[in-house]
Formats: sequence, structure tokens, C-alpha cells
Amino acid sequence: IFTAGTTAAINTVARAWGDWQVTAGDTILLTIAEHHANIVPWQQLAQRTGCQVIFLPLTDDGRIDDAVVAEHLDRHRPKLFAFTAVSNVLGTEFPVKRWASLAHDFGATVLVDAAQAAPHQPLDVLDWNAEFVVFSGHKVCGPTGIGVLYGQESVLEAMPPFLGGGAMIRTVTTEGFVPNELPMKFEAGTPPFVEAIGLAAAVKYIRQVGLEKIHRHEKQLAGIALDRLATIPGMRIFGPAAEYRGGIVSFVIEGAHPHDLSQWLDRRGIAVRAGHHCAMPLHQHFGVAASCRASFYLYNSAAEVETLCGAIGDFHRRFVSGSRRNRDSV
Repeated sequence: IFTAGTTAAINTVARAWGDWQVTAGDTILLTIAEHHANIVPWQQLAQRTGCQVIFLPLTDDGRIDDAVVAEHLDRHRPKLFAFTAVSNVLGTEFPVKRWASLAHDFGATVLVDAAQAAPHQPLDVLDWNAEFVVFSGHKVCGPTGIGVLYGQESVLEAMPPFLGGGAMIRTVTTEGFVPNELPMKFEAGTPPFVEAIGLAAAVKYIRQVGLEKIHRHEKQLAGIALDRLATIPGMRIFGPAAEYRGGIVSFVIEGAHPHDLSQWLDRRGIAVRAGHHCAMPLHQHFGVAASCRASFYLYNSAAEVETLCGAIGDFHRRFVSGSRRNRDSV
């Protein structure tokens, strides 16, 4: 099903499936590592229905033990377990297939946010066996304004449509309407056909490059960054070792604001993102308001990672160590 993006896809499930299946007293299980797009729709569902939203905690290195997942599933018996395949802040790669299987053992429906996984690693929705999988076009080198909601056919067939209008109907009378067949049932209005063509071209391109190759390359770059950044005094890196993460490295430097560092790097032609990355609960979990995030992709090189780390080291010498020396000399 084509949507406007990952956010729209999750909201479609929260409205069409959630309003239909979830009632007061039910539980929605998330992880604390979720993007706001996989938190707020469920909080809104809780406001509408009286259900409860529960968050799985993280280890200090940004992972979640399977035993903790099983314990929460057993204790709370959630109606839905919605989680990210790869954290957009920590880069942590979560074991989707194992968690989906565990969730099903306890009777939960599963939604996987694959926005940070689809561009970076092979993705097999049949192997994952989740009821819902979502991702965005712009994350896979495609255009903005389009995303994908994959759903198991039997579940989608049973779900009522969310948006009403043209295309999603088979017939309309003054007495009511009959919804169209899948996927049109959930694609009301004029479809994003231009964006769909762009998305198809982007998917074709990254498949030609090879998602396994992209995945290996990103992990190598992340490993270089982790090793180099760890040598900088006052550096705090969030997330696990390179073997457990994709090509994302988020960090803070003691005594430096992430936005100051990002602007300084920007003036040197280096693009990182600073802020909470639409993951405020995760940053609160680690006791910080914001972080800098370096995201590596198929077009980045090891030399560029070295340049990034060298520039961060230079920033530290100029503005952190240097300012401390100046204060000490007063």
C-alpha cells in the first residue's frame, strides 16, 4: 500500500487496525528507541481507547536482551508489539525475526518500522513474518511524499478503511459505500504515481548496487568512526559495538553543544545532524537533550570518515581543551 511516508503508514495502522482491535485495558508494547512516528500514534490511540503504552528499556550500550522482550510480552500480553528494525539514533540492529516470533508466541500483532533498515540491508518481509512493515521512499534514495505499508493480506482484508474518498470505494449510494479491493481500499484520493515511479527507480538502483554490499560497507565505516572518535577526550558515543549496529554513530562531547559542533562542521563541508532526531524519550533515557549524528551510506568513503573524525578532534582542541586552558590560566 502506498502512503505519504512511514509516519502516514504507522498512523494508518493505528487508525484502521488500532481503532478496530484495541480497547480499554489493552497494552501496546514499544521500545524506548523509537522514532516519534512510532510513539505518538500509539499515544493518541491510548487517548482514544484507554489502552496503555509500555516501553522496553535499553542496556547501557543501546541493545535489548531477548529475555527482557519475552518477560515484557509475558507480563503485559500486548495487543501489538511495534518496534524499529534499526534505531535512527543508536544504529542498533534489532533481531526482527526473533522478536516477531516471540510476540506471536504471546498472541501479539507485530509492526516493524523499517525506515532505517530498508535502505541499508536486505529486507525479507516474508521471513520476518510481521503483520505490518513500513518504510519511506526518501530513505532509499527515492522522492519524498511516498512510503510503503506492507501488511499480511488476511489482516488488511479484515481491517476497515481509514481514509474515505475516491479510489478507495467500489460503489457509493445515498445509503452507504462498499470499499474497494486491496490495495486501493487504503489508497483514497489521487495516488502519488510520480513518486511511485521515482521510488521504483530508487529501489532498482540500490538493488543493483547490492544491499549486502551496502550493509558491509556501512558497518566498516561505522567501525572506523567508533575507533577514531573514542580517542577524543570527553567523547560519549551512544549505541553498541560496530558488529551490532548499522552506519549510524551518535555522540556528544563534554563541554560542547551538539548544535555548535554541527555548525562548525557544516562550515567545513561536513554534514551531520544535531538535535533529538525525533527521539526525545531515547535522549531522556541517556540523560541528554541532544546529540550529533553521523550517518554513513553507500556514497561515503573511509577517507571521508577520517576527515570527519579529524575535524571533530580539531574542534575539541580549539573550543573544548583550549577554552579550559584559558579558564585555568585566569
